[in-house]
Amino acid sequence: MEAINFLQEILKISLVALIAYISYYYYKYFTRENPLPGPFPLPFIGNAHQIFENHSFDTSKFQAKYGDLCEFYTGSQRFILLSNEDFIQKILKPAVNGPFHNRVKDDNEGLKEIGILNTGLVFNIDYDNWQYHRKFFTKVIMSSSFIKQSVIAVQDSFLEMEKYWDYLGEDTIFEFNHWMKQYFFDVIFITTTSNPACALVNYYNKVTPNEKSAVPESILKESSTFVESVDAYIYSMQYFFVLPRIVRNLPGIKRYTQYLKDRVSWLRNNVDNIIKSKREEISKTPIDQKLKSDMLTMFLTVNTERDITERIADDLHDKPMSDKVVQENFIEVLGGGIDTSSNSMCFLVDFLENNPKAKQRMIEEIERVLGKDPNSSFTLEDLSKLEYVEAVIKEASRVRSITPLFFKKNSVPEVIGGYKWSKGTYFGVNVYGIHKHKSYWKDPETFNPDRFMDDPESKNKVYMFGGSSRKCPGRNLAMMELKATLAMLYRKYDIELLGPLKENIGIVRNCNEMRIKLRKRKNF
Repeated sequence: MEAINFLQEILKISLVALIAYISYYYYKYFTRENPLPGPFPLPFIGNAHQIFENHSFDTSKFQAKYGDLCEFYTGSQRFILLSNEDFIQKILKPAVNGPFHNRVKDDNEGLKEIGILNTGLVFNIDYDNWQYHRKFFTKVIMSSSFIKQSVIAVQDSFLEMEKYWDYLGEDTIFEFNHWMKQYFFDVIFITTTSNPACALVNYYNKVTPNEKSAVPESILKESSTFVESVDAYIYSMQYFFVLPRIVRNLPGIKRYTQYLKDRVSWLRNNVDNIIKSKREEISKTPIDQKLKSDMLTMFLTVNTERDITERIADDLHDKPMSDKVVQENFIEVLGGGIDTSSNSMCFLVDFLENNPKAKQRMIEEIERVLGKDPNSSFTLEDLSKLEYVEAVIKEASRVRSITPLFFKKNSVPEVIGGYKWSKGTYFGVNVYGIHKHKSYWKDPETFNPDRFMDDPESKNKVYMFGGSSRKCPGRNLAMMELKATLAMLYRKYDIELLGPLKENIGIVRNCNEMRIKLRKRKNF
């Protein structure tokens, strides 16, 4: 009897607490600052059930229903969705430690849980620390030796992929999205470490189970886990940032939450081992012998006697990087350079194959600039002359924004969209909606790269790499990789699409399925 009474008391207390929480939740909602149109939120989850509908993180439907200035909730966190170019000018204005520098608050428990708050660049809200990381990124990526090696790495990786395509033959149905994921993983890994990731050969072995590779099985298995863990890391940024703790720990969801945490932990441990191995390699290299020009070597030697980056006078950032800082930056490079590029290539091919005039004009420029011999190599300077190819890339990014939404937070009260907002308000910049807004683009749904050739200034209205001082530091490297890959692909191959491309929207727009056939061009 005592146990029953005790249980009844617990239930009463729980019920009172639940009623108090719901009452407070809706009190805050109905007395919120500057009420805007938006979906009605539910206690605990807000609008998470609508945002993550069909496994996509898609807020563009809110713009379509509620307008260019609206709101949504995740848990008790309110977000102001901005889908108009006029609303974001102040937010994206480059400024030293400006009022919209940060993406998140310093108390974001989800990002703290997986250890990515105040690390690297993406979610670092400590301006001095962010600037410290950014400076190293700039020094490395601006290095001429690194860029030259990257151009070579792209060509070498493509040649390896072509070898596997030749083995498979022209009648093969290629899952193009999977090939691109492995290809860009190899490219990024080689440019960052000078070592092969074996992602392409591992995937080739999977699609040809009867073939045996000379690469040890243990290395291939680690390669698969690495790709899987980088994918998990990318998704974790969205998952732990947006989903409230109570939702992440619901029965049936908690297991997936733990899976993501385990993958991120595995990635960190293995990156630590890579860093340790690279330090040993550097220490064993004679002082008079030139070091490799990969990103990891540059991170580990910057501001040391063996620094191989282009020196920049800087009294504030004159110390070497610790292994912890190197780890944070290295993982962000992997996370930022694989999914965005691989998905971009899928969307580019899909657009080009559905727009033969644009494809033909692009091929003509490639052959005019790089020559008609599809086996000839090229330099970074050659790629910089491919203006129409860049227009194609920009237009594809406009119509299908790879990063459809990013967040900003104000550190002081600001007026946005005609409303004054208190410090600490979250703003969601709806890139996808802005890129297709009829007020700024003629025939916004139409794929038309010529718009960038006719009006070069329009390229500044495409937020392919974000905006403000937090614009992606690897944007020039990414553009080079996409240009080079398009050039090598269309110099040699005719492509047949086998059905429509399938996608879903998350922190990155993902191509989930793209099936094609490849045939060597008749003039090859």
